[in-house]
Amino acid sequence: MSETVLALSKWDTTWIAVGAIAQAIVALGLILGLFNLRRASKLRILSFEDRFEERYQQLMERLSLEGLRGATLETPPAQVSEKDQLVVRAYFRLCESQLNVRAAGWVSDGTWAHWKQGMTDRMGHWPFTAVWDEIRTDLRAGHLYRRLRAFKNDNYTDPCTMKLPRRWWRGLTGPNRR
Repeated sequence: MSETVLALSKWDTTWIAVGAIAQAIVALGLILGLFNLRRASKLRILSFEDRFEERYQQLMERLSLEGLRGATLETPPAQVSEKDQLVVRAYFRLCESQLNVRAAGWVSDGTWAHWKQGMTDRMGHWPFTAVWDEIRTDLRAGHLYRRLRAFKNDNYTDPCTMKLPRRWWRGLTGPNRR
């Protein structure tokens, strides 16, 4: 039996080392590029969330003082003013949009927890309860607020069904920035 011995010259080992270093640099660049893509996605989502927060603030500024005090009133008024009804219905449309974008994976977990708490709090107090009862019992309004109805009926279940690795990649996981 004969054995073949492969002998490498100093020149060969130098080029092998250069190749290994080049591969490591390419791998590092690829990893950094992937993390930058994730960071850009996270920043895009934060910007998107900020627009919803701004819409919410604008709506709450339009609510009357009586409507703002609704959670603290011992006996709420019998009627909701027309102005407050418009604001509350706009709020329900905002909630519907928030639920839709959360389901599509455009809202981070931390922001979702914040929004969910806000929705459950608002929808538990007058004038929101009064307008919701009116919408809920109006047979002609059955096509309105489908996702919001399902959200309330499913005990406020998160509409985002993405698995954790995909949510992480999209930049949805992590601490709440608020």
